[in-house]
Amino acid sequence: MRRLLTALALTAGILSPAASLSSALADEPEVDGIGIRIVDVPTATADDPRARSYIIDHLAPGSVIERRVEVTNGTRSPADVSVYPAAASIESGSFVGADGRTRNDLSTWTSVAPHSLDLAPQESAFVRVSVRVPPRAAPGERYGVVWAEVTTPPRTQGGLTQVSRVGVRLYLSIGPGGIPASDFKIDALTAARDDNDVPLVQATIRNTGGRALDLTGSLRLSDGPGGLSAGPFPITLGTTLGIGQSEPVSVTLDKRLPDGPWLATLRVQSGLVERTAEATLTFPSGPGVGDTVAIDPAAGIPWWTIAAGLATGCLLLALALAVRRRGRANRASRGKRRDRGKNLAPLDT
Repeated sequence: MRRLLTALALTAGILSPAASLSSALADEPEVDGIGIRIVDVPTATADDPRARSYIIDHLAPGSVIERRVEVTNGTRSPADVSVYPAAASIESGSFVGADGRTRNDLSTWTSVAPHSLDLAPQESAFVRVSVRVPPRAAPGERYGVVWAEVTTPPRTQGGLTQVSRVGVRLYLSIGPGGIPASDFKIDALTAARDDNDVPLVQATIRNTGGRALDLTGSLRLSDGPGGLSAGPFPITLGTTLGIGQSEPVSVTLDKRLPDGPWLATLRVQSGLVERTAEATLTFPSGPGVGDTVAIDPAAGIPWWTIAAGLATGCLLLALALAVRRRGRANRASRGKRRDRGKNLAPLDT
């Protein structure tokens, strides 16, 4: 009998052509236990937080990519580490690695070398991850994990074998052309109190783009009773939305907060995509759920986007007026030339 202890802190990941990769070793975190992380960060996506944590790419059928991960033994004992790819999915707002070595399309396209490491205490080693997309691969996004696994034999006869593993997520989009756009919408905000009378703000977020999302963000409260303000409060981390999926995101607040009303400002980000929503909320006086406030579509558009749109509109209007004035001036000039022609005396012959 085996007991599977899975560490789903599916960390570190990145991919990009080798010529445009930069090293992530300078900010290497300390590892307590077995760890795995991306080594190479594409320079084109170096500012994208997701690109520093996961293997993410968009590839045409027939493409081949290679990336490096680093596996570390942060324990005080030697470790025999198995490294292998396996299937994953997005379910109920979470990125879920499949049990054991379950396979899917992406895991069969992925290979690792070496697939076995004998690491001394505090020792690290690099593993090459290769993905070969078949020429006839169907379009769509696939998910997988590159696992680093350690098996601990039972201490007594008939005991339990413990299997611990940590992994790097893989998000691979297949199809021709450019990278599908990532986007999402904050549909509504709801004020509530849990069974312990702790206030919560819940948001409904919908993935409206062509890639999966990993959401982070924070909530601020302002214009409260007596002019109070509070925050920022972090949203519950680890929320992953598949394409077309909607899920609630929860923000836990301070129990001492009065009921309100409050102006709630929620900022949510996935990679480089950020959306903001505002609503006036009042928490229920006891455990329960308050009113759900729908978000004005314009509220999710950053102010600089609105300003840029207004500026562009003003510029186009100014150009249109200038063209119109120039047209009037040209017509008037042609009219004067015709009048002068009518008043000319005939030439003597």
